[in-house]
Amino acid sequence: MLTAEQVAAFARDGFLVIPGVVPDHLLSAADAEIDQLLRSDPPPDRKVGPHFYFLGPSQLPAADAALRRSGALAVAEQLVSPHRLDHAFDHIQVALNIPPYPHRPGGPHIDGHRPEQDRPDSFTMLAAVFLADESAPDSGNLWVWPGSHLAHQEIFAERGTRALLAVSGHTLSLDDPPPLGKPRPVLARRGDLLLAHFLLGHNIGGNVTERTRRILYYRLSCPAHHERWEDTFRNAFREYPAVQAIGAGGWDGEVG
Repeated sequence: MLTAEQVAAFARDGFLVIPGVVPDHLLSAADAEIDQLLRSDPPPDRKVGPHFYFLGPSQLPAADAALRRSGALAVAEQLVSPHRLDHAFDHIQVALNIPPYPHRPGGPHIDGHRPEQDRPDSFTMLAAVFLADESAPDSGNLWVWPGSHLAHQEIFAERGTRALLAVSGHTLSLDDPPPLGKPRPVLARRGDLLLAHFLLGHNIGGNVTERTRRILYYRLSCPAHHERWEDTFRNAFREYPAVQAIGAGGWDGEVG
């Protein structure tokens, strides 16, 4: 069960790392699946930095099991209870960060924004399962801008829900961008679970280790998200009743 402190941290920061959620036998099966993927479709020669694969859950059954059979999905659903969560799109993302890649992200983005779109692609929550030790910076870590989910909520309330399309979701490219505070790398170990709000600003960091970083990303949505997506942009916790309960004084110490 998530604690009151963990839910409050998610409300404040827009993300949460829960240690030791996924057992090693599920991680090892996902590793073997990715090994086979890399044998059949390797990155280009001399490739460094980020390299991604987007494949359907049926094509990555071990990666899907790491989410479902580990209880990670059930943990994520505690934040949106009584809603449920499932894949928002028909893919799981296998994200590599290939060294040497001495990089610092200059600013954040949020997913699903491109100038040619009529409306953003959106979902409720980003979940990630760590397949390697990222407990130190420059290990291929995702970088996040804590609290930026609330800054993005204000942008969309004031400027409209399509305000970031023209800048491909890169907030600091706006005219008169809002202050977002300092970013930080997400630090975690193998088997940990990351839960992040869709509106949280994030970007790719560097990798100066000697091994390729691997992580599994899952974009999750509540049922009927497509009917209320604009509401979720203007009210960040529209689909997070458990998080709303903290602000409303209705927290009872547990999330069911």
